[in-house]
Amino acid sequence: MDAVVSGCIVIDERCCTAPCMSTLVERNPAPLRISIVSETWFPQINGVSHTLDKLVEHCCSHGDELQLIVPRYGREGVQHAGARKTALRGFPLPCYPEVMLPLASPGRLRRELHRFAPQLVHIATEGTLGLAALRAAGQLGLPVVSSYHTNFPRYLEGYRLGRLEPLAWRYLRWFHNRTRMTLCPTPSIQNLLEARGFRRLALWSRGVDSGFFHPQNRDAGLRRSLGFLPRETVIVYLGRLAAEKNLEMLFDAFRRVPAEAACRLLIIGDGPLGEGLREKADPRCVFVGYRRGRELARMLAVGDLLVFPSLTDTFGNVMLEGMASGLPVLGFRVPGPQDVIADGRTGRIVDSATADCLAQAIFELAADRNKLISMGGQARAFAENQSWYRIMEEVREKYRHHLAITDPSEFRSGNEGRALSRSSTDAERWK
Repeated sequence: MDAVVSGCIVIDERCCTAPCMSTLVERNPAPLRISIVSETWFPQINGVSHTLDKLVEHCCSHGDELQLIVPRYGREGVQHAGARKTALRGFPLPCYPEVMLPLASPGRLRRELHRFAPQLVHIATEGTLGLAALRAAGQLGLPVVSSYHTNFPRYLEGYRLGRLEPLAWRYLRWFHNRTRMTLCPTPSIQNLLEARGFRRLALWSRGVDSGFFHPQNRDAGLRRSLGFLPRETVIVYLGRLAAEKNLEMLFDAFRRVPAEAACRLLIIGDGPLGEGLREKADPRCVFVGYRRGRELARMLAVGDLLVFPSLTDTFGNVMLEGMASGLPVLGFRVPGPQDVIADGRTGRIVDSATADCLAQAIFELAADRNKLISMGGQARAFAENQSWYRIMEEVREKYRHHLAITDPSEFRSGNEGRALSRSSTDAERWK
């Protein structure tokens, strides 16, 4: 009898003879052969590409063979020994040129998957590439798992397409319910999807390299070079400058913070809203654009508080990076921040998503430097326990679990592929 505990599927040995997941890993240490399909990859910078890069790095370090099916960008991204990349040409999204929409048919994906012969396909995005991979894997009888990274239905409102939200939920539910498992980044997102009719959900949290992101990266010289005074409280926003990040509310809130609070806002990142935000930003704001690697770690450690204004992100990896750097985090009571921030200990949760409430929280935190320092220490301690290794090893165990409990003849029969082919053209199945 299957049971779900903290988002992870386990097997109750009292009810059946199947071994537990940890036993399966022990008895079958052979390397895995996995195809990962994603519509975002380096050099594009976002939480999805970062998380998948960590997964690929971990799997390759354990001898797994991976196939990456991703868009072709103008320059090469990160390379991993043991990972074969199939880069598909595409075109940039008109309103967001950093995003590439790959052109791929199920036939092309079927040939690529057949050539690599994976044990399992992991689809990380639900766009045209993900849909083609879902159909191709079904036609080949390959087991498929998926992961839910982006809350696209909520994004639509930021792009004035809110009327499409019900249709988006129907499509996403249809898509993920045709995979054997959907990995969710937080318990809140898992509960949200479950309430929306998504099935076979499991937890896949996020980690941070707490050796790379560290309070010791704080550089007084860099801080001075940015124009910040020692007495000022530097609030950091780290991420894309895009509509879905709720930046209009953040900048509105910051304008309401009185000058006597001695606050500055450091914006690390860029995106389609960058030019407009720079033109109308408060003079206390400093924009530094994208930063990568050690430069990013040093820039982040300049701050005293990380603000995470998004209402739609499913996790927010930057929160852990800020915590590891010794910064408490300020965010709203929505999925993502409410799963990561311990209110009053590692940061502050704002109950009402309004500019007034956010401005008040910024003012109160900036007024109590000792509290900020104390919360920063607790945030650092929390981040030190968020190990990428442990989290990614749990994903490999989930892969093995699904391979072990599935009869291989079921995939070879093609029945699953024919069922998928039928349902993929039937809009009624989205209900």
